[in-house]
Amino acid sequence: MAIGQKRFGEKLLEAGLLTAEDLEAALAVQRATGEPLGEVILKQKRVLEEDVMRLLCEEAGIEFRSLKGVIPDPAAVAQLPAELAREKAAVPLGLEKNRLTVAMANPLDLKAVMALERATGRLVHVQGAPRKEIEQLLDSVYGPALRKDQAPQLIEDSGPRAPPEAITAVEGTARASQITDELIRRGVAMGATDIHLEPLEGGLRVRYRVDGVLREGGFFARNLQPAILTRIKVMAGLDIAESRQPQDGRLRVRYDQREIDIRISTFPTLYGEDIVLRLLDRSQVKLDLSALGMDPQDIEAFRHALNRPEGLILITGPTGAGKTTTLYAALTTLNTVTRAIVTLEDPIEYELPGIRQSQINPRAGLTFATGLRALLRHDPDVILVGEMRDRDTVEIGLSAALTGHLVLTTLHTNSAAAAIPRLLDMGAEPFVLASAVRLIVAQRLVRVLCAECKRPVQVPDAVRQRYQLGTGTVYQPAGCPACQSTGYRGRTGIFELIADSPALAECIYQHASAEEIQRRCGGRTLFEHGLQKVRQGITSLEEVLSKVSE
Repeated sequence: MAIGQKRFGEKLLEAGLLTAEDLEAALAVQRATGEPLGEVILKQKRVLEEDVMRLLCEEAGIEFRSLKGVIPDPAAVAQLPAELAREKAAVPLGLEKNRLTVAMANPLDLKAVMALERATGRLVHVQGAPRKEIEQLLDSVYGPALRKDQAPQLIEDSGPRAPPEAITAVEGTARASQITDELIRRGVAMGATDIHLEPLEGGLRVRYRVDGVLREGGFFARNLQPAILTRIKVMAGLDIAESRQPQDGRLRVRYDQREIDIRISTFPTLYGEDIVLRLLDRSQVKLDLSALGMDPQDIEAFRHALNRPEGLILITGPTGAGKTTTLYAALTTLNTVTRAIVTLEDPIEYELPGIRQSQINPRAGLTFATGLRALLRHDPDVILVGEMRDRDTVEIGLSAALTGHLVLTTLHTNSAAAAIPRLLDMGAEPFVLASAVRLIVAQRLVRVLCAECKRPVQVPDAVRQRYQLGTGTVYQPAGCPACQSTGYRGRTGIFELIADSPALAECIYQHASAEEIQRRCGGRTLFEHGLQKVRQGITSLEEVLSKVSE
């Protein structure tokens, strides 16, 4: 866009940004080189870039704005890869139909604007903004820029490496390697538990699961899809020639002085292989009962059960409720030189020092039932069984719990009380179950309100009365750069516990329903614990209602 050099120079003089002598010197260079006057002045560092760009945008009719307090639309951010956004000093702000609004340090760079339009396939509406604010916002939405020495470094994989020519072919595609490194780095920086790479008709969609919720993470052109997926399969030691059958693998990378275990799972779909990466960052998991979200009385009841020499401790809840973390925290509590602890898991989530861990392998005949029988011959004091899946495992586990072993395991039920009818349905003998059970813990994970932006909300009296919220302040999510506009940062547990008692034994003998067991033996429910955390300002009422029923 042509801008009269004299007019622009006059504006600089009028604004007091440049002296007449400096302007004449810059014009002389401009006449000699043919460069735009603005670029000459910037190179001579006589005026701040922000001031020059503000005037240039004014001349061109482009809005120049501050980005302080701005929260970009996640859908807009997902359109533009981080690498390109940093290269062009451009941050996506909003998306409306086919128009992508982008703030740029130099919105007059038509080549950069065209590159953004080619990459996103959308019409780009540009705005100007200070470069420093753009860089800060880029770090907020994409994570800090990745230095070369920060790229995740492969430590080990799960299988034989691909042929050298295959590795060369993939690693020769620098773009695929850079994208893969950026995807993993960003997932770790965001605290994601999973990275989804989903082939769709128009290309490869990336999503991150953070605090239990999927977030958009970018969209790559279809021509990049094979190289990205192949690169990941090579890193995990998977068969790159096999795309019709599901494959599982793992790899370990070192990033920012932390070792991250990554489980890889592939599955064939209509438009190519879907890949999910499960990120396991041991350094970010606090395996301590006091860090799970339990109240002091819950922790005391849990520790009391753990100190028993034998018996069964059940952790219940759906997939993704944090059961494994609770089990590992319990094992960490029990892990002393005087106890022999063994585990049978599917899969091993984290390596626990001083504990003998095993993973089932049904193809080789190692199931929970067969593995548990074998482990009983290894003189254990404490046994962790990943899940009670069938009648045999239930029978052997209960027998072990009555013969001098403390058995910890999980079950998929919606409440602590529902675990009893479920075990009876799976073939547990009532007198054995009544004698073995020590503690049943049901749990869910709820998101924690962001401390930087949570705000009070007016709650109608009828709602306060219905949910027993009292007269205290209730908070709701707002969204800010610190929480990536979600209003939440991190998760905490809500729990309900049922301990062994004569009343519980009687319910077991009578084959009582879950409702009857809860009425006679239960204490505070999951929902009630959730409401307690709402009153404490830890989470929101909407979050609790979305995770547990009344």
